[in-house]
Amino acid sequence: MKNSRIMILSRLESTCKEMAAYFRERTYSVIWCTEYDDAIRMMSNEKHRPDLFIFDLSVPAGSEYDVMRSAKLHPEIRTVILAEDDRLESQLYAYSLQIDDYMVKPVPMELLEAHIGAILRRDVKTNISVKTEGALTVDYESNRIYLAGEPMTLTAKEFYLLDYFIHHRGVILSRDKILDSVWGYDYVGGYRSVDTLVKKLRAKLTKDYPYIKTVYGVGYCFDI
Repeated sequence: MKNSRIMILSRLESTCKEMAAYFRERTYSVIWCTEYDDAIRMMSNEKHRPDLFIFDLSVPAGSEYDVMRSAKLHPEIRTVILAEDDRLESQLYAYSLQIDDYMVKPVPMELLEAHIGAILRRDVKTNISVKTEGALTVDYESNRIYLAGEPMTLTAKEFYLLDYFIHHRGVILSRDKILDSVWGYDYVGGYRSVDTLVKKLRAKLTKDYPYIKTVYGVGYCFDI
């Protein structure tokens, strides 16, 4: 959302300045740096801690993912990777670190802004810190979901999908709608991504809580 704080990390100062100018014009608060250690230090300082971290992987280095691990020590920081590496294994590894988005360069600034806006909007829970549906409780302060009082172990994408279902209880959701809302409108992975993640969520909900119903030929419906 506008006025959110964005941190940009790139080895290229020109990239940092270009992105910073773009987002400041759109009323975001922006800080940037070109050194990994500086980024880690700023994320550790509550005064400088961003709402969203853009990591431009412009120069390969072994310490790249140390920065991502440091970011995930603060689960409230949303993370977006920009990279020239379009290999599936690289993207899967990045997502295993619970990042929020991986975009292959070159990325138009307008598209990056759209992705960032979508990510930040997911975190806006209008004056709601806890939401309960059936045996599920979503704690937005800690970004955890509890099932029958026990914390669930969820990836970032699983959290977003389950939270999306909870907020649309009783609504029949097409796979297209789920893809647009949870993955982003330009995602090209197809319906299998939705079906695979739903299968994982059902396994974690267990047979005792069959909340996610299949609507054949359409998509899914979450209901208690």
